[in-house]
Amino acid sequence: MSMNKLIRGLGAVSVLAVAGCHSLEISNPNDPNAKTALSDPSAVEALGAGALRVWGNAYTGLRSAGVLSVQARTYSASWNNGNMNFYSGIDIDPTDTTTSPDTWTRATRSWQNDPAAAARTSVDAFWSGGLDESSTPRPGVYAALSAANTALLAIRKNGLVVTDAATTKRLETFAVLMQGAALMVIALDYDKGYYVDEKSDLTALVYNDRKAMRDSAIARLKEAAALATANTFTTPASWTNNGPTFTNAQIAKIANTMAAMTLAWYPRDSTENHTPVMTAADWTQVATFASNGMSSGSTVELFFIGDGYNAWISELMGFGLELIDTGRLSTRVAHFLDPATQKDPYPLGIGNPRPNSADKRLGDGSFGNSSMISGFGNFPKTANAGTDFAWSSQGEVFRPDRGYYHQSNLGHIRYDASGVMSPTDIYGGFGKMPLIGSVINDLLWAEALLRSNAAANLVTITTLINKTRVTRGGLPAATVADGIGSDFDGPCMSTGVRAMDGGPCTLWSKLLYEYEVELLGLGPAPFYNQRHLPVLKATAWEKVGSGIFNGPRYIQGLIPGTPRDMPVPYKELGVKGEALYTFGGASPAKSPAP
Repeated sequence: MSMNKLIRGLGAVSVLAVAGCHSLEISNPNDPNAKTALSDPSAVEALGAGALRVWGNAYTGLRSAGVLSVQARTYSASWNNGNMNFYSGIDIDPTDTTTSPDTWTRATRSWQNDPAAAARTSVDAFWSGGLDESSTPRPGVYAALSAANTALLAIRKNGLVVTDAATTKRLETFAVLMQGAALMVIALDYDKGYYVDEKSDLTALVYNDRKAMRDSAIARLKEAAALATANTFTTPASWTNNGPTFTNAQIAKIANTMAAMTLAWYPRDSTENHTPVMTAADWTQVATFASNGMSSGSTVELFFIGDGYNAWISELMGFGLELIDTGRLSTRVAHFLDPATQKDPYPLGIGNPRPNSADKRLGDGSFGNSSMISGFGNFPKTANAGTDFAWSSQGEVFRPDRGYYHQSNLGHIRYDASGVMSPTDIYGGFGKMPLIGSVINDLLWAEALLRSNAAANLVTITTLINKTRVTRGGLPAATVADGIGSDFDGPCMSTGVRAMDGGPCTLWSKLLYEYEVELLGLGPAPFYNQRHLPVLKATAWEKVGSGIFNGPRYIQGLIPGTPRDMPVPYKELGVKGEALYTFGGASPAKSPAP
């Protein structure tokens, strides 16, 4: 059987050809050592464990997570690296600073799912990967699924033992976790995909709709949690490039958090948060997953250590959006942090002055030292410096001909452990590269309780919100007296009033504020969150400078025209002789709910 017939347009998923196929019994010049490789314990372990690196690189790529983050107007960048400028742009003339932001659209910015379109690479990025910003090939999540499947084939079908029974179970459990992680990405990003496991017949792959992909991902994640609970082990630090190790109990928590993410962020818009797509029982299930997830008991963080843009890299962190001279915080979010100083949208030619936020994550915006001023425009660190955000005098850091609405004076510096944008840390592609934080679990848990059974769980809800609101933000605690509210309240601001209308903040609005601040940098999580919320506008407004609006404006949700689904990439459609299609812009925003 020819290997080429098995690849079927999945790009980097060629390793899948070793799974469940009689070609292993035949000499194949394209894969002469497949049978030998499946019998080598060290090789199989390296392949299965390496699925995390492949998955993590794809999950945090600039063409994938970077684009989604700027589409959601959480980060901001008008560089067209990774196609960010095209997909985050607004359909107004770049010189237009007077059109009211509540009329902005992206009617011309569908996913470019066409072999002739330069921006097609963002549709490929999660699925099959492609070249990164250093022109290095980076596989997609199907390649991570392939690696996991191959390891499971060796263990479950061929009876391979990796050192001993306990070590074999460790690899088996981890491989099932990575199956679930890969399927989660396909379920959350595409309208359909292929379900492939170690038992699949690769000559008979058929599409599964997004709901079936979601359910398959959750099934694998539940299996991973069960395997982890039934066995005792600790993963090696080498599996995260000398980053964290994970006990079997921690792997179970990670699996439960991923299951909560898959179910909670599956809705493509706010209407899908309700029956028949999501019921109260589904949100109860999200709460159950989260109650056993990464913030239950001792917390767990999933990350790896970057190696300078070599094998381990989060482009989201190590290429642009965490670096304050190339990426910025959208003024949509900056305004929530300090509405008195950070105007939204950016006041062109005036800029936003140094902040004085009640939120300790911003503080006075100071950062670094005096030697950095010429390069970064920073104000050197004071006792009131923020932990997550920094101010720069270089507010108009992006090209002016690409839209004033991209500009911002605030950068996100949370994961720069050096505190000075050192080339030996995040600025050089080294250091902690975050994937999924325990805070995601906290906030999803609180949301699930608010949507399913709020009245009976108010104490738990306030506790979950306050874990970051008070401990990290230093803001007044959320209390039962705030009232429940709804996701139509929109985010609270650091001043204790709602961004939408200046009214008092509810538990919902305080939760939404924490989502805005805490999800930054965690792969595509900010986009998934904005996508499933109702689109809201501020009702009060003022003008700043020469006719630039500070409202009415979009404060929550995705701007109309922003695609909410990705289509099957054109490469795969071409292999199968299927018609090209897309979402967003003038096309449907999303696929019909299955």
